[in-house]
Amino acid sequence: MEKVRKLIRSLLNKKVLGLNSILNKVYKVVILIIIKDLAETASYCFASGIILKRFKKSIIVVLRKKGKNFF
Repeated sequence: MEKVRKLIRSLLNKKVLGLNSILNKVYKVVILIIIKDLAETASYCFASGIILKRFKKSIIVVLRKKGKNFF
């Protein structure tokens, strides 16, 4: 559970975590309430290989910095 707590605390406040549109700041406020269930659910998903279809989709945005070459 400590790994989950550290991960949540490291999130940027004004960003949205994902498809649920909940701000990261909200997760930081309620982490003590949801930490056990969140950790158990994540552990179960990883162990069983069961992942919701909507979590299999992602959008990747590449932000290039001025003066940096990636290739």
